[in-house]
Amino acid sequence: MPAPIIRRNGKKAKILYVEDNRENRMLVRAILEADGYAVVDAEDGLAGVEAAVREEPALILLDVNLPGIDGYEVVAVLKSFPALANTPVVALTAYAMEGDRQRTLVAGCDGYIQKPIDVDTFPRQVEEFLHGKREHVEEREEGAYLRELNQRLVHRLVNQVEELKRLNQHFVRRATQLADLHRAVQDITSEVGGRAMLDQLLPALSRALGTRSLSVELAESDVKVAVTGDSTERPRSVLAGTGLGAGEDWAEVDWTLPLAVRGRPLGVMTARHVLPPGAKADEEQLLNIVANQVAIAVENARLYSGVAQREAEQRSLVEAGHLLASSLRLTDVLQRFTELVRSRIDLDVVRIWLHESPAEYRLHAQAGLAEQPGDRRGHFEPGQGIVGWVMEHLTPLVIADLPVDPRLKERQWAKAEGLMSLVAVPLLLEDTPVGVLVGLSRQRREFSTEEVTLVQALATSAAVAIRNARLYEETQLRLRHNETLVSVSQAIGSTLDLTDILRRATREMVRALGADIGAAWLRAQTEDRFVPLVGYHIPKGVLDAATAASVPFDDAFFQGHGPLGRVLCSEDSQADPRFQTPLGRLFPHRSILVQPILWKDELIGGFTVLWSEAVHHFRPDELRLAEGIALQGALAIENSRLYEGVKQQMVELKRTQAQLVQSTKLAAIGELAANIAHEINNPLTTVLGFASFIAERLPADDPTREELGLIQEEASRARDIVRDLLQFSRQRDFMPEPSDVNLVLEQVVGMVRRQGALNVVSVTEAYAPDLPMVELDVPRIKQVFLNIINNAVYAMKDGGSLIIRTRVDGGVARIAFEDTGPGIPTEVLGRIFDPFFTTKPEVSGTGLGLSVSLGIVQSHGGTIDVKSAVGAGTTFTVSLPITHDGEGPPADA
Repeated sequence: MPAPIIRRNGKKAKILYVEDNRENRMLVRAILEADGYAVVDAEDGLAGVEAAVREEPALILLDVNLPGIDGYEVVAVLKSFPALANTPVVALTAYAMEGDRQRTLVAGCDGYIQKPIDVDTFPRQVEEFLHGKREHVEEREEGAYLRELNQRLVHRLVNQVEELKRLNQHFVRRATQLADLHRAVQDITSEVGGRAMLDQLLPALSRALGTRSLSVELAESDVKVAVTGDSTERPRSVLAGTGLGAGEDWAEVDWTLPLAVRGRPLGVMTARHVLPPGAKADEEQLLNIVANQVAIAVENARLYSGVAQREAEQRSLVEAGHLLASSLRLTDVLQRFTELVRSRIDLDVVRIWLHESPAEYRLHAQAGLAEQPGDRRGHFEPGQGIVGWVMEHLTPLVIADLPVDPRLKERQWAKAEGLMSLVAVPLLLEDTPVGVLVGLSRQRREFSTEEVTLVQALATSAAVAIRNARLYEETQLRLRHNETLVSVSQAIGSTLDLTDILRRATREMVRALGADIGAAWLRAQTEDRFVPLVGYHIPKGVLDAATAASVPFDDAFFQGHGPLGRVLCSEDSQADPRFQTPLGRLFPHRSILVQPILWKDELIGGFTVLWSEAVHHFRPDELRLAEGIALQGALAIENSRLYEGVKQQMVELKRTQAQLVQSTKLAAIGELAANIAHEINNPLTTVLGFASFIAERLPADDPTREELGLIQEEASRARDIVRDLLQFSRQRDFMPEPSDVNLVLEQVVGMVRRQGALNVVSVTEAYAPDLPMVELDVPRIKQVFLNIINNAVYAMKDGGSLIIRTRVDGGVARIAFEDTGPGIPTEVLGRIFDPFFTTKPEVSGTGLGLSVSLGIVQSHGGTIDVKSAVGAGTTFTVSLPITHDGEGPPADA
């Protein structure tokens, strides 16, 4: 007898229970785990063998009636493993028939426990087998049960051989079917499109699968392709060839399988089969595989179609881009665009209408074999006709049946040309409509979304071309106008004679506007009359009468018709009552332009330009050009008058000019500062410029950058000294404005604080809340406050306090700066406002700070008072008048 199995580490043994009934497994686990055993279970024979090999249990409880391989086979397999040969296997089953106990023991089991188990005795029975209990069959009974068991195994083996043969036939049949499927799809290409691809693919798939019918329906593209199999052919199925004939037990089965790629539904595939019993599941698996492949083929066809379409669109857009670069003439560009749209969308006629004025359009281009209209202008109210509808709604318009559509305005023309369908899109420039592109077809046609999108893309390119062409035309026009203005400027700028100036200006205006006659008139300075001064191409018969004519300033023509402030023009001047005056009847004219000459909003004269032969249509750019010429004339007239005045002033200046005398020390210092600035600024600019230029081209880690930085720093210091000199000499315009002194002080203190200068000095700000506004040149006053604060901080290097107070004293705002520094000695106090006087080291000060500050405060009409005592601190008080009407210091040129 084998040695009994003992517990390890105080724990009971591991038990494997092989049972297909879930409730029985739960019951046995509960009983044994309650008794301290570790339980592993398996639900069939193969799983039980695997668990036994893996877990190496101390005891195996085995149900005999298992699915697949039964308990007799399982125990034989278990005993064949050396590691499990001595593991007790106990059959746990009910007496189904007489002899079951003997059969299990003969098969290799070491014991037998009857079901249903006794909950009370079951743990003891298990414990006995774990301690070595083994059951045996008597020798006289063993032979009969062995023979029965062998017969049972042989019968099962024969059945398994037959099953293997059937499966082999199935695999051969399936291999043939898969080969047919491969041949069915190997020549299919996605390039033909979705419907054509399905027309080629489905018949071959139906033959390979042996279906009675096979169809594919695609949801997005509204495509449905169906094929019918050969009803006389023997159905092909998984079980075909197994000896089963197509008898009454064969049945028709329908499948509807979804077609999807990456979770996106494409449609469904429907198949009908005639199958024997038991073949449905296997056939459905194959159909699922085929459906997946069909979905991939459909998606590839869709993707290829999309790629091909985008390629065509890109080719069209590239060609459109070439058109943009090929010409800047609007008519040429639009004509080429219409040809491009006609060829890419396969249209018969393409038109481009451009908007010119409210409800007025012009046909700028037409492509295709169609009659060209005699009048290329069209009138379309918003919403009226195809053009008016598109311009109002700013959306594409597609009409499949054009002859019956009520929006068609050119019905006779469309009928004569046999036009049946239409697509129209707006031409938009930055969301502003400028026209409409219209495409027409002589075949009834449903335009696809992709075609409309391509037309829109080409329309966008056409809009860009329109903008470029118009910009080019405007640029050329402005260039011509600029050339005209330059010519006028050169002509009238080369002389200061008033009559010559007006003659040249009149000539240039007539030439620039393409007129026939021109005249210039001025307002007489001694009397309120307008006198014709010069003429250009005036007929001899009216020259003397025009020269002698004059018009009073208060004439109804000037007062009632507006030349005093704006241009006056008439395209049909003969019928215009404004020009039925004696002076207007002197000249033959069909169109007329009167351009006033204004100087400082005062009417000083004007130009009159006439067209004697043809009617002239005035454009806004022409009116702007006339205004520009008039402005040039006004400037030249004023220059001429100023020149005469300057000549008189020069005579007066020569009589009163005298040499300036250096009257004060400050004036002398100012002159010196100006000379120093002139001599030093140029080399300082060169030094700073080249130092920055070289530093920007050196790597960040180049040691030379440090020396260049030193150069820039020292040169900047020298520049600051020059700036102080310039400020001292008052070379800046004085620009006072009402300002809040408290706010200016807060800004200056904040600036000093940010620079870290107040780290050892405490600043107390005591500002009067009711301080009125003071007329200040803020940048200059900031310089004063900053200089006083910096001097106080410099004097308190070891720490101290600074109090800044503001108050109103009568009509004066007083700003006091009280520091706790060492104070100013009496012998120094009288010199602190002298230029270049300083008690700081040479590297720290220039001696101009307080001198410049005093000059700034005095320019505001104020004063600076100083009170100081050695060891008691210093107080600077800046007094500024609340109102100051005095002029600031003059600015040097």
